[in-house]
Amino acid sequence: MRTEGVGAPCLGERLLFWLFPARCLGCGEAVGPQGFFCPSCGAALPRACRRRFSLPGTGQTLEALAPMPYAGGCRRTLHRYKFQGERGLAGQMGRLLAATALGYGVGFQGAAYVPLSRAGKRRRGYDQSRLLAKSLAKALGIPLLDILEKARETEIQHSLGRAARLENVKGAYRAKGGAEGKDVLLVDDIVTTGATLCQCAGALYQAGAKRVYGLCAASAGRGQEA
Repeated sequence: MRTEGVGAPCLGERLLFWLFPARCLGCGEAVGPQGFFCPSCGAALPRACRRRFSLPGTGQTLEALAPMPYAGGCRRTLHRYKFQGERGLAGQMGRLLAATALGYGVGFQGAAYVPLSRAGKRRRGYDQSRLLAKSLAKALGIPLLDILEKARETEIQHSLGRAARLENVKGAYRAKGGAEGKDVLLVDDIVTTGATLCQCAGALYQAGAKRVYGLCAASAGRGQEA
């Protein structure tokens, strides 16, 4: 995993790592302050997944990178982060995303994210994708862009089939100003069919983004290895 260009943890973060060692994102074994996986999980991990999606009505395609498969220990880690309140995992996963973003070879002008609705944030207590994007932005030294918002409530995506997922999120996101002329990283936790990611990317293009690049912690679908 490349880490050149990714900011190192500050003194306070290193102290926290000493008191509360980082854990392998696969099996939970203790790893070093800047580690992501233990040697065993790291050796078994496939290379970053690269997927491409068509954006209806824009003539654009969206490329999305994901460093982890949504399976096995990585899936359990994402469940702990997303559904069991372990928001502290955002720092480690955000730095993993930052290292993965270097694979694009692009100088990004900001990191946006797929937002929860206000009701969803109240239920969970935090916006998991925003925390990932904030950590990534800090590691890369780029602005966090709070420019996407959820325009209406939707059903939970993982309970729906592919066609229903596409319909469920159609028109559900909009972008405020702040994307004009920028190469933007679009961050989410998990990409499955890409329906939500594509809706958000389309909204960013409508708001004037120069180019949008997807970046997710894990992929539940298969693509090319990056």
